[in-house]
Amino acid sequence: MTAYARIGLPRWSRHGDPVALRAEIAAWATSPAMRDLVECFEERWPTGDVLRGDVLRGLGEISARHWDFRRGGERATALRRDFTADVTERVRAAVTALGLRHRGVPSQDRYEHVLIHGGLLRSCLIRARHAAALLGGRVTGGTLCGLGSLRPTSTQEQTLAADLGVDACPTEFDAMDVAVRAAFPGYRPRGDVGASTLTRDYDAPDGRRLSVLAAPSSDPNRRANTADTCAYWADSRARPQPGERILLITTEHFVPFQQADAIRTLGIPYGCAVETVGVDPAAVPDARLRQSLTTAEYLQETRSAIRSMRTLWDAVPA
Repeated sequence: MTAYARIGLPRWSRHGDPVALRAEIAAWATSPAMRDLVECFEERWPTGDVLRGDVLRGLGEISARHWDFRRGGERATALRRDFTADVTERVRAAVTALGLRHRGVPSQDRYEHVLIHGGLLRSCLIRARHAAALLGGRVTGGTLCGLGSLRPTSTQEQTLAADLGVDACPTEFDAMDVAVRAAFPGYRPRGDVGASTLTRDYDAPDGRRLSVLAAPSSDPNRRANTADTCAYWADSRARPQPGERILLITTEHFVPFQQADAIRTLGIPYGCAVETVGVDPAAVPDARLRQSLTTAEYLQETRSAIRSMRTLWDAVPA
């Protein structure tokens, strides 16, 4: 059975070292696992200088030819693709090493801020529950925030909400609000829950504050993305201080690209240490929310990670 050594994802702290960060990105991009993925799809390894980002650009081109099943659309409408058993085994071994699987446990016990990434209703629910499980265990945190947008929910999401017996979710923001209220039932709303379509605040008996926000997009031609929600949270709600630790919670195959985006939007500008962990949707106890990720989904998010690593590479201060 194919296996690779696990590769550390890029990191950043208050005294982050740009040279070390670029070395970590390069190590991830040129790892044996990535090289085997390229070979698996009968492509030649990109030529050029790693230190100029040429390899990342080449990997982006390869991923566009073989691993882009969205073709500019949403993840929920991505093309379906089947692969041979051999390719499936090699891909899953490679993406495990690259950080797209089994990254659900934080490395630290204390964080000043915990952020839950938004998405489809199913994703919001399982991520919020994972956050509650972590904070109910060994992890302690300060502020807690669910990140969302005003993306209209799909018919499938609205059907799921009805099946689960939760409030209607016309937007992703509402889906995240439903998710955090279900995961943290001890929190009480501050003011009228339906008063705002952009932010909602809750308080816990222990004094911890929970917020849900809808971030605007930085590009009028698309919905708000991960970078938009992180930047909006930091600019409008938190103003994180140098040296503070931020934990971001997502689904496991999104961890590498969202870690790169978090370093770019939170780590470098604010001098914060950022860490991203992801829940395994196939291990969720509730069968109605359980989901087995496909080989195509892992490959699609490997492409997302390559693109985010390249954007981060270009943003690293001189």
